[in-house]
Amino acid sequence: MEKIFNSLEPFFNDCYRRINVREYARIMNISPPTASSLLNSYNKQNILKIEKDKGYHLYSANQNSWIFIDLSRMYWKKILEKIKFLEQLEKDFKLSTIILFGSTSKGEITNKSDLDIAIFTPSNPKIDYSIFENKLKRKIQIFRFNSIDEIKNKDLQKNILSSYIIKGGF
Repeated sequence: MEKIFNSLEPFFNDCYRRINVREYARIMNISPPTASSLLNSYNKQNILKIEKDKGYHLYSANQNSWIFIDLSRMYWKKILEKIKFLEQLEKDFKLSTIILFGSTSKGEITNKSDLDIAIFTPSNPKIDYSIFENKLKRKIQIFRFNSIDEIKNKDLQKNILSSYIIKGGF
């Protein structure tokens, strides 16, 4: 799984990015034939899509693929675990349900996107997460609720409920 995460990392960090074979080879520090083989394999698995533009094959995330979306969600969970952000959330918010939602959960993230996290918990500590934002090079927005019924905006409620539960449940 680690190999898949590493090889798809440029697409997980910006789902709208279009990358040609040579650029991908340079980013991943592999030969162009290896890059071409890898990208074609992901295209055949419906994880990446390919388009031709001015003689170049450009690869991008297949945002209509549940495989890509699920891999992206797992990738971001792994990243949050790696920097110990989830561990910190568990310390700060006891007995909580933690949900990754928004563009990160939908496979629509760009290099300027923030991470949206909903936390359902009775505790309400005021905590500075800038150290984690610096590690991620992204803003983190935390939305805290006591319960799902507390969310008055029905679109937001639906968005959160259809997203990726990192910890806990309802």
